[in-house]
Amino acid sequence: MLSVQTNKYHLMVQRAQNQAQHELDTSFKRLSSGSRINSAADDAAGLQITDRLSKAITAGRQVNRNLADGVSYAQIAEAGLSQITDTLQRMRQLSVQAQNGVNSAEDRAALDKEFQQLKAHIDSVAFGTVAFQKLPLVGNDDISSDVPRIDELLQQGVTIGLPSGLRSIAYIPAGSEGLSFLLNDNGANDDIQVFSRDGKHLVGSPLSAQTWSANGISVPADLQDNFFFVENGYLANPTYDDSNLNQAGTSNYNGMEFVFSGDSNPTSLVETLTIDRTTEPLIVSVIGSGFFNITGDWTTIGEQTAQGLGGLDTGSVRITSSLRLENESDYNEIMNTPATVKALGLSDVSVDNPEAAAAALSAMDRALANATSKQSYYGAKLNQMQSAQRSATMAVESTSSARSRIQDTDFAIETANLVKNQILNDTSLAVLSQANAIPEQIFSLLSASTNRG
Repeated sequence: MLSVQTNKYHLMVQRAQNQAQHELDTSFKRLSSGSRINSAADDAAGLQITDRLSKAITAGRQVNRNLADGVSYAQIAEAGLSQITDTLQRMRQLSVQAQNGVNSAEDRAALDKEFQQLKAHIDSVAFGTVAFQKLPLVGNDDISSDVPRIDELLQQGVTIGLPSGLRSIAYIPAGSEGLSFLLNDNGANDDIQVFSRDGKHLVGSPLSAQTWSANGISVPADLQDNFFFVENGYLANPTYDDSNLNQAGTSNYNGMEFVFSGDSNPTSLVETLTIDRTTEPLIVSVIGSGFFNITGDWTTIGEQTAQGLGGLDTGSVRITSSLRLENESDYNEIMNTPATVKALGLSDVSVDNPEAAAAALSAMDRALANATSKQSYYGAKLNQMQSAQRSATMAVESTSSARSRIQDTDFAIETANLVKNQILNDTSLAVLSQANAIPEQIFSLLSASTNRG
């Protein structure tokens, strides 16, 4: 009977010691990790709730970053508009000055020269304001609007006749393959020319050739003033570069191979050009003063983003401003706000005579109202997105607090539990040691009694 009671006592003490050790391990896990729930067994329902709250917190933080990108986008666009507005103010001043009766024709010519340079600067700012690979100050109508795509100008294998001159006839999108052209100038010395949109002269005749001089071009500055226009398909303020010019033969540039017959044979009326592929948009011109026939062929014409801007987009952007993303109100859309010379209605404006200066003054007032209205639009968008940022931040803070109350360790309570469990564990070990000693004590007493008997 004593042996049964001893074993029962021993098992009870051992069970208490195991429980104390388990509670001690749990306290160590919670204190070392800082989390009350380290496995589903700790709190199955709490784990599910905290996972859902964690997803909301992660989404809220990302929405905040998205809104920060939207704020940056609007700030970049607004800064570009600020420069354009300053330029318009100076142009308006020139319009007023040009109407003064003391100005001579030479004075007004000088004023108009600055006026036209400032117009070019407006396009430079508009096309140079790039935010996240987008052009917020350029509209679709501003890009190569007067230059057709090559497959819009030509049908494969069909010869057409066109007048030559100082203009672009077509652009070739990036991603086109297997292109070939045959040009017959009908004895008028019209030469095919190929440029990149930033002004690199890749195929054709040098500026010293009679082809160019007959059109008033002899130095790169003449191209800047008379040919490198946005309406001809070029970027704002391109820089002429003929270091890769192929006058005849084979050349390579940026992964493209050009094979050109050249114009070196005065008895030949035909020029041929092949391009294996295009890795960037190219502008094609036929410079001269005659009438030419051209035939084209190709394997593939590439898809072009933003009508030849080489990957830049002119569309509006949608900024996420809510955790739900279920309705249109959960997005903040920033519309495209064109502010180029064309969009502001200044394409044909000049101040070279009093009447033109008077018309320019009215045009400048309209352009200023247009530009400042767009600045105000971005100001309103900035306030809207910053308000959404504050709301998202508060939502993340509230959700984080709710998750913390469920998931995080209460260090005061857990430290007290740790001390309690350590005492219980130590006590259990001591009692278990005594329980293990009882059978030995009983055996010793029985042995001593037997020996006396």
